Amino acid sequence: MVLKDNEEKNKISVGLLITNQQLFENPFFPDEIKEEIMNAPYYLLIYISREDVVKVSCFPTDKANVKKILIKLKEFSPDLVKGISKVLNDLNLSNNILHTTGLCYDLEKCFYETYLTADLIESGQLTAQTIKDKFMEVPNITNVFIENVRALF
Repeated sequence: MVLKDNEEKNKISVGLLITNQQLFENPFFPDEIKEEIMNAPYYLLIYISREDVVKVSCFPTDKANVKKILIKLKEFSPDLVKGISKVLNDLNLSNNILHTTGLCYDLEKCFYETYLTADLIESGQLTAQTIKDKFMEVPNITNVFIENVRALF
């Protein structure tokens, strides 16, 4: 996926996939957090950077392949969110979602993104182009980018 410079700056987050061993051997994760986190073979780390702070979220997953769908919007609206949800349901992607969020930087720079396991794409039941085409049918969606989440293994 290639984003233009102004779109690259306006991404909501960056994802990274790590293994169970990488998480539990990492000293940056306090022991009390490690004790609370669900034991899974992989973890999706999502980094959200805003001005002076970076928020890191951690999502356990059984899958080694995660995709990020970044949707560029004209604006947020209840109908648009319903349209996105309908596509996710129609394509049977809803059960694969690990994280979803949306953000507007200003009235014309709105984004919605979802991280999901890539089961249906890996199995050949769906293609990235089919997913993009279905989202592009929703009014007020201007572009859709689908990317692999980088793995550290």
